[in-house]
Amino acid sequence: MRYEEYNLEDLFLLAKKGDGTAFEHIVRQTEKQIYNLSLSIVKSNEDAEDLTQETYLRLWRSLPDYKGESAKSYIFRIARNLSIDLIRKRNRTPGSDTVILTADGEFERDIVDHDPDIRPDEAFIRRLTIETVRECISALPPPMRELIVMRDIDGLAYHEIASILEIPEGSVKSRLFRARERLRALIIEKNIL
Repeated sequence: MRYEEYNLEDLFLLAKKGDGTAFEHIVRQTEKQIYNLSLSIVKSNEDAEDLTQETYLRLWRSLPDYKGESAKSYIFRIARNLSIDLIRKRNRTPGSDTVILTADGEFERDIVDHDPDIRPDEAFIRRLTIETVRECISALPPPMRELIVMRDIDGLAYHEIASILEIPEGSVKSRLFRARERLRALIIEKNIL
């Protein structure tokens, strides 16, 4: 059986029947996106890694209840809810703080352009631009940052984001427009455009 040929929904159905290999393929297909989503909310590499693992643990436990809805929305909703729960818990804990995303974080590597034909001076300018954009994304309020990451970095469709956030697709589009405008203003403020 070639699991690479199965789409996510089929893998979910196989994993629901107890197929561990199908579950491993679910993890491989989604772990970077789940990590990015968690990171966009909690802004801590370590927390995002823990939340990614917790997401898959919760997914495995909840598979018997999976009713065939959008698999991507199902797993993203688990990750989002766990991340928000951690933020709420952190906000209730006196003296807790948020670790800022480091320069060598996974999030940054996802938006770096690896062009082998680029000249060193162009690569340096591109690198500075990417770092600035990353800083501007990190400076966005969490709901805006979350939308930018889901749509523009992870490439989720509007209907998938709507399902994850449990809001109408039109609301996703208008909120994403505002988030992009806010990001654009931050980038212009940094004088890179």
